[in-house]
Amino acid sequence: MIRGLWFFAQLAVLVLGAVWIAGQQGAVSVEWHRWRLETSTGILILIVLVAALVVILLWRIWRSVAGAPHVISRFRHHRRRNRGYVSLVHSLAALASGEGVAALRHASEAEAIGEPALAHVAAAEAAEMAGDIARAAEEYKRLADRPDTMMIGLRGLTGLAERQGDLTEALARARQARKLAPKSPWAAAKLFELEERTGALDAAERTLADAAKLGAVPPTEADRLLARLLLTRAKLTAANGNESDALKDAERAHELDPALTEAAVLAARLLARSGRTPAAERVLTRSWARAPDVELARAWLALAPKSDITARLKQAERLVALDRDNAEGRLALAEAELATGRWAEARAHLSGLAPATQSERFCRLMAYLESASGNEAAARDWFERSLAEHEVTPGPALLPAA
Repeated sequence: MIRGLWFFAQLAVLVLGAVWIAGQQGAVSVEWHRWRLETSTGILILIVLVAALVVILLWRIWRSVAGAPHVISRFRHHRRRNRGYVSLVHSLAALASGEGVAALRHASEAEAIGEPALAHVAAAEAAEMAGDIARAAEEYKRLADRPDTMMIGLRGLTGLAERQGDLTEALARARQARKLAPKSPWAAAKLFELEERTGALDAAERTLADAAKLGAVPPTEADRLLARLLLTRAKLTAANGNESDALKDAERAHELDPALTEAAVLAARLLARSGRTPAAERVLTRSWARAPDVELARAWLALAPKSDITARLKQAERLVALDRDNAEGRLALAEAELATGRWAEARAHLSGLAPATQSERFCRLMAYLESASGNEAAARDWFERSLAEHEVTPGPALLPAA
């Protein structure tokens, strides 16, 4: 309705304008090169208006003709761009469905769009999915060569090298990423992981501290990771004969993660070698309270002289006293009792264990007990059961001392 009123308003203005022009009095005379034009004022105004409209119309026609190549070029560009985006969407859909070859084909078509970085990302992932590692590396390198997509390319190259088993190349790319983006949580976390895997433990310790500050690793997880790293370094240091430095790292690892059995065992062994047996017991006791383990039981018994079976029995009794309901402690005590020939006591401790705790180690101890008691049939049955348990839950068995 508003448009209709507006149309009639415009028509009224035109009619009024025409009437006004027609009503203008006066005469106009124009002489030019022997030509003489005489007309009224209204007709002259009308001629001027018509001439102006013709000039405007001709100007617009000329602009349309002169700008046609540019319009056609822009139309073709937009059409290619739209086709590129459609191909990019198809590539991403193929990636999601696991069709690597189709994804790579669509990604190649998508390079026509005005933002080729998106096409390179899709092409790299598609090439890797299709098994074309060389093409994937090429696409990631293209991204790494552009300032605005350098981080995307470095991350892709790092992951690609890591998946191909080239940890040296992966480490070099991660260091580039870390240098490019010092505040990147991903770069810090990935660099720590690769430094640890490649044995650059000192650098890994520094990187882990930075990663924790950036929030890439939660504090509790950072302590656990650092404990694992310190344990690895302690093992290497001890293997090289430097037990003093190894003990420092092992004790620090134990303080950070008391549930890390290997750190507690190594620290206790090194403390015992240096004559600090009470300190070794404190380390093992702390870890035993967190996560009782067969290796902790072995380390605990090892604090007593190996040749003194009576001392080892007392050591086992002290272990059971820490937690009388713990199955690992009772198994260690039964083992020590078998070593001293206390068959009845060992049988009592073994028989008191619940069926859920009757592991391969339990079956082997029962087999040893029945064999020592002269019951070969029962010994053979327990031995066969130990083999069955080994298939279900493989692990080292703690055999009784001879």
